[in-house]
Amino acid sequence: MMIREYSSADVPAMRALWRRVFDESEAFLDAFFRLLPDIGSAVVATDEHDELLGAAYALTGFEWQKADGTRTQLGYLYAVAVDETARGQGIGAALSQAAAALCRKRESKIVTTLPANEPLYGWYEKAIGARHLLRREAHTVEACKAVDIMKLTGTEYMLWRENLLRGRDFVRLSYPMLEAQRALCEAYGGGLYAGEDGILAAYCDGDRLIVREILCARGDPAVFAASAAAVLGCREAVFFLPAASGGEPYITADAPLTGGTEWNLTLD
Repeated sequence: MMIREYSSADVPAMRALWRRVFDESEAFLDAFFRLLPDIGSAVVATDEHDELLGAAYALTGFEWQKADGTRTQLGYLYAVAVDETARGQGIGAALSQAAAALCRKRESKIVTTLPANEPLYGWYEKAIGARHLLRREAHTVEACKAVDIMKLTGTEYMLWRENLLRGRDFVRLSYPMLEAQRALCEAYGGGLYAGEDGILAAYCDGDRLIVREILCARGDPAVFAASAAAVLGCREAVFFLPAASGGEPYITADAPLTGGTEWNLTLD
């Protein structure tokens, strides 16, 4: 087995593996691979015939900005996938370690990820030493239109977001990374939206609206989320707010992030 950084020639096999493992939307994959050179890179594992065994993505389009103005570049491990025929050989751990090293090579000071389920938090701690958690609380509301919403471009959303988060600890996204977020939401019937005094990013999962980020200047996020669900034809909305304790584990990292840091827009 060989692990190396990907090249453009690997992309068709990487896409095919992604589809087999994660069953992702083709529209999102089109956008993701178009944006990948601007948001990070990837590593691949191949056999002696250079056939793809697995892949992992080292994204660097995130920057942690603290309220005091200091900034730290973050790396983010994403979509670690191993072909079903090659599992049980340690390839996933080797890919994760190689992707983390690639993040650091690309000047990331902290390497992070969002495990898909709770048992994987321990797995990533062993693989890359990621153990300090951000936490979040889930809230569910029934659809009920109370405020109007309008769709935003990536640029518009970025400007609103920067203004709403000023003076707080938060994770800033590069413009290409925000475009990847928009593509993910739109691939599943959602997008980036503004309401009376806030913004949200969301997609539809059946008749449920999954709100990936919701930020309000003064209003009630529950009212905003319920209105978005009604406008987008969903029965209910699920939204998340940062939690200093309780709730559920969210981001894991190989160095501490301030509790309550607003991140929200991970690729998950």
